[in-house]
Amino acid sequence: MKQALRTSLLLICAPLLMLGSGCKDSAEEQAARAAQFTTATKPAPNPQRESLESLIRKDLNIPTGLPGAPKYELYSLYKGEDMRQVTEVSGRSLLLVFTAPWCKHSDAMRQALQTLAKEEKGNLQVIEINADEFPVIAEEFNLTKVPTTILYTEGVKLRTIEGAKSTEAMRNYIHNILTNSES
Repeated sequence: MKQALRTSLLLICAPLLMLGSGCKDSAEEQAARAAQFTTATKPAPNPQRESLESLIRKDLNIPTGLPGAPKYELYSLYKGEDMRQVTEVSGRSLLLVFTAPWCKHSDAMRQALQTLAKEEKGNLQVIEINADEFPVIAEEFNLTKVPTTILYTEGVKLRTIEGAKSTEAMRNYIHNILTNSES
C-alpha cells in the first residue's frame, strides 16, 4: 500500500517538478546557437575569456538607401517579438528599457533614451517594454522596479541599470562599460 502510494505521488509530482524547473539549453544547444553567429573573422563572444573590447564592432557603417541611416528604428516599442531575436543583435549596442505608464520616472527615462538613441546615430538601439503589458517578459528578466534598463552588446547581456538617469549619465555609463577592457 505504501509503495503504491509512493509510486502514485512520484508519477504525479515528477512532471510538475519538471514543468516548474523551466527549460534550459544544454551546452550542446548553446554551442550550436553560438555557431550560427560565428564566422572565421568574428568568433562567438565569450565574456568570461575575452575583454569587452573584442565584442565591439568597429565597422559601424550600416548600408541603407540613405547615407548614415540605420536599417532599424533607433527607439521602438516592444510588440511581443521573440526575445532571443531582439537581444541577439549584432553590430550595435541594445538597451531594453522596462517602463510602466503610471511611473513618472519611466517618462523621464524614456525621454533621456530617445535623445541618446538619436545622438548615437545608429550605434545604439533602444527597445521600450511596457512591464504592465508584458508581465511574463518582465518576470523572465527578474524585474523588481521600473524603469530598469538592460544593456546588450553582440547578444551578450552586460549590465542592468535600475532607476531613471539623464541622457548624459547614460551616455557616460555606456561609454565607460564599452571602452573599459576590464569589466
